[in-house]
Amino acid sequence: MTTATATAPTRDADLLGIRMAHRIMRREARRYAGLAAAWADGSDPLAGRRRRIFGRWLEGLCLDVHHHHATEDDHLWPILERHAGAEIDLAPLSDDHAALDPVLDDIRHAFVVAAAGGRVEPLAERLTFLADLLDEHIAEEERDVFPVILRYVPLADWTTVEHAARSGGAGLRWVLPRIVEVATREEYAQLTAAAPKPLLLVIKLLLPRYRREAGALTRS
Repeated sequence: MTTATATAPTRDADLLGIRMAHRIMRREARRYAGLAAAWADGSDPLAGRRRRIFGRWLEGLCLDVHHHHATEDDHLWPILERHAGAEIDLAPLSDDHAALDPVLDDIRHAFVVAAAGGRVEPLAERLTFLADLLDEHIAEEERDVFPVILRYVPLADWTTVEHAARSGGAGLRWVLPRIVEVATREEYAQLTAAAPKPLLLVIKLLLPRYRREAGALTRS
């Protein structure tokens, strides 16, 4: 790696991946909160195959949220502290992260109870709480952290964060179709411009099942 490469700044375009991740988490949490609320009030029993799809998608969201905040705690925060020091107070965001895992555990437990015939209201309540928490947390993070990344973090260090983000979580089967769904045409073109052909083929193969399941869930 040349000195110029090592010190090249992170640009706004380099943050597109994390913006997509944030958009997906917020969208899915709000979507599932709505499904759980309809299940709880009886307007949509979410029965049979639809309930099984909902359970899989819910677990995917929980895995994705956990992996995302763990990546920030373990990789991004140390980089920010090294480069930006006192320029940013990460304590409030870290407190949010500490609060997330118990919420995710509550959601998993509440779904098991609801699927077994128990009360659905706790699931709807916890998912609504998660959606609200993610909305607030992500808005604060993009407002307060992104400018610091752009000002202080070299692209080489940001790239290590992105590699860590891609190494776990809910997996490609869960994430890739949702990127297609939330990205604008321009954003999708940017994300896939340098993507290897096998990855583009995987996206093409995953989309039909995702769309069938999405259609099943939205059909009461």
